[in-house]
Amino acid sequence: MKDLNYHIEMQVVTPLAVGAGNDNEWVRGIDYVQKDGKVYVLDIRKAVAIGIDINRLTELFLKNDEKGISALLGNQLNEIATRVFPLPTFTTNPIKSFLRTQLYDRPLVAGSSIKGAIRSALFKALRTDEQDNKAVFGDMKDGTDLMRFIRVGDIEMPTTYLVNTKLFNLRKDSNEWAGGWKQAMQETTANFSPTGFNTLYECVAPGQKGYGTIGMAGNAYSLLLQYSAETRNISHATQKKVLMETGIQALFHIINTATRSYLQKEKAFFETYTAERSDEVIDCINRLMAMIPADDIYCLMKMSAGVGFHAITGDWQYEDYDDTDYWENGKDQGKKKYKSRKIAEHDGQLQLMGFVKMRTMSEQEVVRAETSQQAEHQATIDSILRPVREQEEVRRAAAELAARKQQEREEEKRRKESYQTLMEQARHLYAEDRWDEAVAKAKEALSLCPAEQAPVQLIESCANAKRLKVFAEQEAAATTERFNQPLAEVLKGIVSIGNLLGTTTKWLKVEGHTLGDPEYDALLAGVKALPAREQRNLQKKRKDFVKVMGEEKTNWLFNSCQ
Repeated sequence: MKDLNYHIEMQVVTPLAVGAGNDNEWVRGIDYVQKDGKVYVLDIRKAVAIGIDINRLTELFLKNDEKGISALLGNQLNEIATRVFPLPTFTTNPIKSFLRTQLYDRPLVAGSSIKGAIRSALFKALRTDEQDNKAVFGDMKDGTDLMRFIRVGDIEMPTTYLVNTKLFNLRKDSNEWAGGWKQAMQETTANFSPTGFNTLYECVAPGQKGYGTIGMAGNAYSLLLQYSAETRNISHATQKKVLMETGIQALFHIINTATRSYLQKEKAFFETYTAERSDEVIDCINRLMAMIPADDIYCLMKMSAGVGFHAITGDWQYEDYDDTDYWENGKDQGKKKYKSRKIAEHDGQLQLMGFVKMRTMSEQEVVRAETSQQAEHQATIDSILRPVREQEEVRRAAAELAARKQQEREEEKRRKESYQTLMEQARHLYAEDRWDEAVAKAKEALSLCPAEQAPVQLIESCANAKRLKVFAEQEAAATTERFNQPLAEVLKGIVSIGNLLGTTTKWLKVEGHTLGDPEYDALLAGVKALPAREQRNLQKKRKDFVKVMGEEKTNWLFNSCQ
């Protein structure tokens, strides 16, 4: 197998939200204010910089006094807002913010989020019977987890906007379950209302594109398989080997299969439990299903906020989302399980959240994407530096930064060259079974490039090789010790004719061992100790006994056993 690396284009199909965590939610009257149909996300540092009374502002924040904050900031609201969004609808809840890069403050789809969605699809494809995650993927502790060998990079996205979301729920209607929209903690109705138990999400809009990478470490996985036969039990090894050999199109096929199955069951769910505007959700599902390609040239995948119970767990528990049983205990006792769906509204239409398309990119597309991204990054830097570029201090700082960056690049180049040399030496030593020396070189390489996996994998391979050698030596020593005993001791406990003959043959191969009266007696005792079913087959093994004992002694043994 070989390493396979792909440049990926991700295109958002339905509103995508990758949460920055509950600690980073925007709280109304503290992190943002609503005014004139817009949401202003505030930056207190800018407020301090332009001379706003920080004590008065802090007092208003403590009271969550949105109107007071707006009045205090007045026409300077735009100046201290880190970003401004059109307000899709009123809400009193915190706004779920999108994950962002530290340096360029751009929306970021974390590689771990993409990898989590891929893992769910793989779990559905690989799982059999009652297997759990460890049984399907392997164990991180011993290095057999399949996801170690699938590496997914982060993807920057261009912009975000605010999307209103509602919970589609189930309710009792004439003692039958029916669809509905959650309006309050204990209220679900058939009628749709944009407000009431609604949540705003910062999302990437459908049509937006970003670029990243997916790597499949075939070389490392091949090493795992090479040393796993005697030391590990790799579950689903054949399917995993095909995946790692075939590459991205096999992965796309698995994802598309999981998505298609999920959408078919989700469609049946919404067709069974209807409510006002639920037909829009069904229309969205139909559009999504039509997008899944028959040739798996790209994949359609569901991920991140709004993914739902079925998708996030690999969608293996239920063939029918209507047949999910009922809660038996707790506050939801008697209610159907897994009945809620988070639905977003985009361009006046209700949609499922978090669907994206992923495809591989040509080299020309990669160059264009990188050039565009570099220009966007530079534009961000320019906008930050523009107010101070006229100052000589800033120009000197920029020159020093450029010199330092050049020095860092040169040092990085030298470090990578040293790393490659050390790894070549380590691999050569490994091939010569000089494992301790190979480990020393690999550790030295790892100290130069801590993020690289190749040294870690080589160190693991050396450890495995040493363990195998020790195991083989121990086995050989145990065998030698056993067969140095008298034949009578060696034959104790043997319950089959074949094992008795085979053990005697091995005993005779030890230098100085021959058959004498004690040994013939031991063979006779061993035969008589065999179970009755084995003794009944004694005649079938006569030729084999002759090869070991000779014709005369064989006749004696067989006569003695009658």
